[in-house]
Amino acid sequence: MSSDNQAERNKISIGLIIDNEELKTNNLFPDEIKKEVIKSPYYLLIFIPRKDVIKINCFPISNNQIKKMLIKIEDFSPNLVKGISSILKELNLSKEILHTTGLCFDLGDCYYESYVKADSLNSELLDKIKKKFMVLDKVVEVKIEDVKLLS
Repeated sequence: MSSDNQAERNKISIGLIIDNEELKTNNLFPDEIKKEVIKSPYYLLIFIPRKDVIKINCFPISNNQIKKMLIKIEDFSPNLVKGISSILKELNLSKEILHTTGLCFDLGDCYYESYVKADSLNSELLDKIKKKFMVLDKVVEVKIEDVKLLS
């Protein structure tokens, strides 16, 4: 399997941002849902694909500045999860997290990911986040990417 195919297979989730107008006019969303969340200018949709199902989470958000932090790890341990939480608290990111999850596809092929409000994240802070996570034992790689706005 090519590394691109492997990377695609190992995605925990795919994020997409839609605006209020898209939510109002898209027939995929039932009217009952539209009535519940219609007041936000944007919505973060997180698609979580599995073998026979796709789970979709919808988060009303105030702007379209969202980052996905993807941390590749060797495996999960209580100390690693505690270390990640400590870094998020230390950098005042805990209150900015919208969604977080972790998953192992195979032994040694594990990921922790978070979707974070990014309006206050500048390039200096993003570099600091990556460096702090890379110091943790069992962290292999850290990627931070923008979540795209549907256009």
